[in-house]
Amino acid sequence: MTKVRDLTSQEGEEKKLKPIEFVMECPRNEWSDCDSSLKPEDWENIELIAKDYYNNLDLMFAFDDEYRGEGILYLGHFNDGVVE
Repeated sequence: MTKVRDLTSQEGEEKKLKPIEFVMECPRNEWSDCDSSLKPEDWENIELIAKDYYNNLDLMFAFDDEYRGEGILYLGHFNDGVVE
């Protein structure tokens, strides 16, 4: 993971980036609770489509390189856009 250092803060303090969080998924035609077996690190690509799309949640699309058509839309928190 990339480390980021804020030179305006006290020396020695490191800012920990907040990772992407999935809250709800839309695999077909209806929103449902997020399948806990699929996490951001399970996907090869995550695209942020819209910030604060619905109820303070961001709209994201997760997919693998070879199977873009089988990707899943997620509502969640893009945060700092990192994956743990």
